[in-house]
Amino acid sequence: MMLINPVIQRIRSNVHCKGCPLYENEEYADRLKARDVALKLNEKHVPSKITILFIAESPPKAFIRNGEAYFYSSGPERFNSIAYHINQVLFRSKNKDEFFERFKDRGFYLIDMVKCPIGGLPESVKRRAIIRCVEYLKEELRELKFEKKKKTFNEIRDHLTLNFPHELLPLPFYSKTNVEKFGEGVARVVVLTVGKARPINLNARFLDASYLH
Repeated sequence: MMLINPVIQRIRSNVHCKGCPLYENEEYADRLKARDVALKLNEKHVPSKITILFIAESPPKAFIRNGEAYFYSSGPERFNSIAYHINQVLFRSKNKDEFFERFKDRGFYLIDMVKCPIGGLPESVKRRAIIRCVEYLKEELRELKFEKKKKTFNEIRDHLTLNFPHELLPLPFYSKTNVEKFGEGVARVVVLTVGKARPINLNARFLDASYLH
């Protein structure tokens, strides 16, 4: 039986999307469609219990046109991707499907903070999308089955601000320094998180507390 992320169906039902410009404006219909495709891919890889939850900003803008551009997309390896850099640090799997299997078996799971691609949007549109989508993220952090309900998870489950133990990792793009810091951070967290549950945010730019209330 396939395990599920219990919030994905609520996202598909758009229960918190009222007021979001990406949902209400036909101009952004392609982003909503990309969201649904990303959710379909994402739900194939839910661990029975999560040891490390990676939280990315959103599906990449490229995924709107390129079906291989999402973290959980099968296909040729994309060397400038989060999946590639995590794989290089942890597994060095021979292909993406092997990486997905090992990632899931270790209890690792990735979700997006904002469910629709928000790359390239005006800042005002991004902010409004974040305010609506944070409701789904709150639900995921309550409902997903973490490996042990230790202090980290208990502090995050009822609110989402920066006032809880977590790790913030730079995206492994744009510079050699970012790649190195990302790899070091992933390795450090995996070592420290044996037997614990810890959320990891892969891009801190949009986790400003003023956005989330």
